[in-house]
Amino acid sequence: MKAILHLTKGCNLRCPYCYAGKQGSEQEMTLETAKKAVDLAISEGNGSACISYFGGEPLLKFDLIKEVTVYAEEKARTANCSMHFRMSTNGTLFTEEILKFCADHNILFAMSLDGYKKSHDISRHLPDGSGSFDLIDSRLDMILRYNPFTVVTHVITPENVSMVSDSIRWMYNRGLRFIAHQVDFNDERWDMDLFEVLKSEYEKLAQWYLEASRTGVHFFMTLFDEKLKNHIDHPVYVGDVCDFGKTKISVAPDGSIVPCVRFISDDPDAKGYVIGNVATGFTDKREFWIGQNLLGRPECNGCDLVGRCANYCGCTNWNATGSINTVPPLLCEHERLVIAIADRIGETLWNEKNQYFLKKHYKLDRHLLEMLTDRD
Repeated sequence: MKAILHLTKGCNLRCPYCYAGKQGSEQEMTLETAKKAVDLAISEGNGSACISYFGGEPLLKFDLIKEVTVYAEEKARTANCSMHFRMSTNGTLFTEEILKFCADHNILFAMSLDGYKKSHDISRHLPDGSGSFDLIDSRLDMILRYNPFTVVTHVITPENVSMVSDSIRWMYNRGLRFIAHQVDFNDERWDMDLFEVLKSEYEKLAQWYLEASRTGVHFFMTLFDEKLKNHIDHPVYVGDVCDFGKTKISVAPDGSIVPCVRFISDDPDAKGYVIGNVATGFTDKREFWIGQNLLGRPECNGCDLVGRCANYCGCTNWNATGSINTVPPLLCEHERLVIAIADRIGETLWNEKNQYFLKKHYKLDRHLLEMLTDRD
């Protein structure tokens, strides 16, 4: 089982698209609660467990991370359970000490970066309104020295949509090779004009993807590579990735358990998705919500792209429409666009018998692939 620990709701940034709720909150997880979450993950893990540090900004609680990591390693060793660690961070607080600890304990991390300075600083800013880009860029060489496989999470919004392709090129040239994309489908400013801009940016990215693939330099970008993988490997259906609390849970600072990080928020409706507490275990609501998530997506009936579409993410659906089973129209249009472009890329590289492309989609490291395709 994977347990995502929300160590704190506090954060040193104030990003408008953050779904974690009001920042600056004093809600923090205690060591006792974190240990109980670790115990639960191991007991439910069937020989394998993962602890992921989340926030707010988890590195505000680095001392707690150290204690929990050591505890989890010892507990897993005693239980003969394999243990993996993850972390989602904004990257602004990294020090050599923190990076060394992550390397020593195999903590893989995803770092938020919305592209080059102009694009990134639009949304990812400090409480005083100043941008956070320089705080990350000044640390990037050190970060990559300790973790060449650093995953960056790139959020696409109506405000930075015209900078998407240039941002990806910048990140690639800066040495970042693993890029996970998220479109902020919850932003009501999206319209057809902006969607056309997005389409144009994706077409530019497709051309760049072909050029980069021909160099043989290893990279992975979820935007296209996820679609290529579920065509080459196997389709992804509701429950395959977003299983809504079956094998992956999020733990709030007070120990409450919900199916996904998006339900740890200030939205009153999120309280209805609490499925237990680390102190007392799961309630009947766990099985109820797992079942509800598997009911499917009525809008998708008969669609020939259903096995390659992100409609499976009940949390994204809920965040945008208020229902885990209702897919936002923008997501549908977006997936149709991306799948068509990805298929064109795949056909081109297949016809070229591009060796890098063929190797990439059959031999990518499993744990790194999980890190990239995770929605946290």
